[in-house]
Amino acid sequence: MKPIKLALATAIGALMTAQAFAADVTLRMAHVLREGDPAFITAEAFKQEVESATEGRVAIQIFPAAQLGNNRKLFAQIQSGAIDVSFTPYNMLSEIEPALNVTAAGFMFDEWAQMKSVLEAPELGAKWSQTLLEKGGLRILSPFFYGTRNLTTTDTPVSKPSDLAGKKIRAVPNPMSLANVKGLGAAPTPVAWPETYQALRQGTVDGQENPIPVLYAAKFYEVQKYLTKTQHQMSVLPILVREASYQKLSEADRAAVASAAVKAADTGVKAMVDFTKNLEADLKAKGMTIVELSDDERAVFRDSVRKVLMEEVDGSAIPDGVIAAVEAHIGKGN
Repeated sequence: MKPIKLALATAIGALMTAQAFAADVTLRMAHVLREGDPAFITAEAFKQEVESATEGRVAIQIFPAAQLGNNRKLFAQIQSGAIDVSFTPYNMLSEIEPALNVTAAGFMFDEWAQMKSVLEAPELGAKWSQTLLEKGGLRILSPFFYGTRNLTTTDTPVSKPSDLAGKKIRAVPNPMSLANVKGLGAAPTPVAWPETYQALRQGTVDGQENPIPVLYAAKFYEVQKYLTKTQHQMSVLPILVREASYQKLSEADRAAVASAAVKAADTGVKAMVDFTKNLEADLKAKGMTIVELSDDERAVFRDSVRKVLMEEVDGSAIPDGVIAAVEAHIGKGN
C-alpha cells in the first residue's frame, strides 16, 4: 500500500503544482481569523468562487490566523502591495476616510439591513468607498455582516454599567471602540487580537467584547465565565482588494472577482447568522453563564454609550454631521 499511497501523493502534488502554474495571476489574501470563524469561511468561499469563475486564471493564496501579522500589519501590507486582499477593519480604513468610523458607533444600527443600506447609499457609504479608492488605492469589493458584539467577563455578572466600574475590558485600539467600551461602564484596554486569549487567561484584562461566533472560535469560553448579551455594536468587515492588483486583471476577471466577493459575503453572512443561533446552548454546556438583558437594562447601556460617543467622538473621530445623516437615512433620528 505504501508505494500506492506515495504514487497518489506524488500525482496530487503534481496536479496542484500544475494548477498553480496555470494561473495567470495569484492574489495573496491574509487575515487574522482561525478555522471555524465565519470570516475564515468567507475567505475560503471567496477563493473557491474566484478560481471557479475565472477557470483557474486567477488563484487566491490564503494566509489565515495572523500568519502574516495582526490587522495593523496587514493594513500596511495591503497598502504596500505585499498582499492583495484582506479583511481590513473599517476602523483602520477610517484613517483614510474618517466617516467610515460611524460603522462602529455603539447602538447605531438595529439590524444588518440598516447598515447595508447606509454602506450602499450614494451620498453615504458609496461616497466614502470612492474616497477610500481615490486616496488609499483600496477597493471594497463587498462588505459582510460580522455579527453583533456582546460582552464577556471572567468572574463578574453584568447587567448595568456600574457592574463594570474599575474593570478592564479589551478593546480594539481605535477611538470608536474605546468610546463604546467606556460607555458600557468599563476601562477600555487595547490588546492585539492574537494576544487576547492569553490576556484573559492571565487576568491582564477582565473581559472582552465580540460577536458570539468569534468568541466561540477563539475558545474564550475556556477563560470567561459570563456572557452578557449587550448587543451593543454591529460589526462589519469588507472584502478589500488593492486597486493596483485588481487592475492587473482582465476586465472579465475583474468582473468575476467582484461577483465572487458578493457571493462569498453572502456565505459569510449566513454562517454568522446560523452560528449565532446555534452556539449559545453549546456555550452554556461549556460552562458559560449567559445574562439576558431586559429592554430597560439595555436602554441604560444604550444611553450611556451614546452619551460618551456624542461627547468624545462626534465631530472628531466621526466628522460633523455624519451621525445625523446616518440616523436620518435609517429613520432613527433623535
